[in-house]
Amino acid sequence: MKKEVILSFGAFLILSGCSTVSQNDVFNSMNRMSAARGAGELKWLKTPQEVQDVDKSVNDLLSQPLSEENAVRITLINNRALQQTYERIGIAQSDLVQAGLMSNPLLGYSVGHGGGINRSGVSVELAFLDLLWIPLRKELGGLALEETKLSVGDEVLRSVREAKKSYIDAHVAQEMVRLNGDVLKSQEASLQLAMRQYSAGNLSKRDLLKIQDEYEHARLDSIRLHRDNAKAREALNRNMGVYAEQTDYTLVDEPMILSSQPIENTSLERWAIENRLDIAAAQKRVEYAAKEAGYTKDTRLLQEVRLEAGSEKSTGENRFNSVGVKIPLPIFDMGQARISLTQARYNQSVHRLIELAVNVRSEVRESYAHLCYSYDIAREYNESIVKINQNILEQTQLYYNGMLDGIYELLADQRRYSDVKMQSLIAIGEYQKAQADLAYTIGGVNNAAQR
Repeated sequence: MKKEVILSFGAFLILSGCSTVSQNDVFNSMNRMSAARGAGELKWLKTPQEVQDVDKSVNDLLSQPLSEENAVRITLINNRALQQTYERIGIAQSDLVQAGLMSNPLLGYSVGHGGGINRSGVSVELAFLDLLWIPLRKELGGLALEETKLSVGDEVLRSVREAKKSYIDAHVAQEMVRLNGDVLKSQEASLQLAMRQYSAGNLSKRDLLKIQDEYEHARLDSIRLHRDNAKAREALNRNMGVYAEQTDYTLVDEPMILSSQPIENTSLERWAIENRLDIAAAQKRVEYAAKEAGYTKDTRLLQEVRLEAGSEKSTGENRFNSVGVKIPLPIFDMGQARISLTQARYNQSVHRLIELAVNVRSEVRESYAHLCYSYDIAREYNESIVKINQNILEQTQLYYNGMLDGIYELLADQRRYSDVKMQSLIAIGEYQKAQADLAYTIGGVNNAAQR
C-alpha cells in the first residue's frame, strides 16, 4: 500500500504540468481568429523544410503579376517580423508549462569525522505547498497565453493593413511614372517645335528658354517620380520579406478606380471596442493582474515553506531518521512590497485599458472622417475636375483644328489633363488606404463589410 501511494504521488508530480494546450493548437486558434477578421492563412516557420516550402510558394506567387491579395498572402507567410511575433506564443506556452511544474527537491549529503566517530547523513527538502500553488500559477499562465494570442492576432491584422497600404503606394507610384511619361513626351514635343521655330526666326530666344526651362523641370519631376516608385516598391518588399531576384516581380496592370462610397457610421465605436484584438488583450492583462494580486496576497507568507526528511548514521549507533518542516518567520518581510507591487500593476493595467479604449474610439472617429473626406476629394477629381479638363482638351483640339489656337496651347492643355489625372490617381490611392486603416481600426476587414 505504501508503495502504491508513493508511485501515485510521483506520477502526480510528473504529470501535474503536462496537461496544457500545445503551441500549434494556440497558433491555429489565433489563425482562425485573425482569418475571421480578414487575414489569410498563416505559416509558422520552425524547420528548414517549412522555410523551403514557403520560399517555393512565394516564388510561385511572384512569377505572375502581383495583386494586392497575393501581396498580403506573401506578407503573412514570409515576413520575418511576423515570424518573430509568432514565437511569443511559444514563449508564453512554455511559461504555462513551467507554471505547472513543482520545484525540484533538494538532495543533501553530509559526512563528518571526529573523536573516532564517523557520521554521515542524507536529507531531502521539498517545497510541498507547490501542490497548492500549481493550479493558481497555471491559471495565471493560461491568462498570459490568451493575452499573447490576442496580441499576436492584432499584429497580424496590423501587418495586413500595412501590406495593403504599401501595395497601394507601389501601384500609385507605378501609374504616376506611366502618366508622367505622357507629360514628358508633350514637353519634348514643345521643345523640339520651339527649337525649329527659333531656327526659322519665328520665336524669340527668351520664349525658347522658357520652354526649355519647362522641359527641364518636367525631367526633374520624372526623376522624382522614379525615385518615389523605387522607394514604394522597397517598402512593399520589406513588408513581403522578399529580396534578390524575388524583387523583380511586376504589379498587375489594372486601372485604379474609385470604389463605392464609405460605409455609414453606425455604432462603429462600439463595434471597435467589441472586436479589436488589442482591446481584448488589454482586458486579459487586467484579469491577469487581478489574479496575480490575489495570488500574491494569499501566498506571501507560505511560498518558502519546505518539507524536510533526513537520515543520519553514526559509528556504533542506529540510524536516526527525521521529518520536519521549515517555515519562514515573518519578522522582516511580511510580503507587503510584493502586494503593493502587484496592486500597482493591476491599477496600471486598468488605466492602460481605459486609455486604449479612449484612443480606439478617437481612432475610429478620425479614420472615418479621413475616409469620408478622402472619398469626397477623390470623387471631386474623378467626376468633375478630370472630366472638365478632358472637355477643355477636346475644345482646344477643335480650336487647333480650326487654326484658332496654336500647338503650344494644345500641348499645354494635354499636360494639364495628364497632371489632373495624376492628382486623381493620388486621391484614389489615399481613399483606398483610408479604407484599409478603418478596416483595422474597427477590428477587421470582414467586420467592415458587414456594417
